[in-house]
Amino acid sequence: MKRFLLILILTFSFQSLTNADDISDFEIEGISIGDSLLDFASEEKIKSIKARDQYPNDKFIIYFFDKLIKTTRYSQLSVTTKKNDKKYIVSSLSGSIYFENLNECLKNKKQIRNDVEKLIDYDDFEKTKYKSQDGKSTIHGLQFYLKPYPSVEAIVLNCEQYLKSGKDIRLSIAVNPEKYAYFLINEAYK
Repeated sequence: MKRFLLILILTFSFQSLTNADDISDFEIEGISIGDSLLDFASEEKIKSIKARDQYPNDKFIIYFFDKLIKTTRYSQLSVTTKKNDKKYIVSSLSGSIYFENLNECLKNKKQIRNDVEKLIDYDDFEKTKYKSQDGKSTIHGLQFYLKPYPSVEAIVLNCEQYLKSGKDIRLSIAVNPEKYAYFLINEAYK
């Protein structure tokens, strides 16, 4: 029953994609690309939710948005803004849900994939399996590219299994506009 409820909740969380004209129309837990974190909290509070771990290249800063709001669908919700952006404009969104085993994560990812394919027009998709940049996890990924090549703007579904414990498994759903996706691929770890 819990599994069915989770699939149902995740399915409805993608309903806002149906009428989306561009990536800034996509919403996770009430926040979208282009929103200002200042609409949700003071600058002091925003600074307090800055993630301790950041990319080696700090062009974008990660914040734990779930510390500002009560999430209903996700265990963790993060957003990024450009470094030194005084307006704290959201440049990417990512929500995560944790599972006990990889098969459960992959099953939920498949259901969400089916829902996404019905709800949005995408130019291409790519299915991958690889080790993370830091070598600490294996990622079973799926990227829905929203614009023609060479754009990397995408909605990303990943089941990530941390190798250290083998028990930490999460399904993440990310909305990555072109500039942020390019940063992740080409600059984040340099």
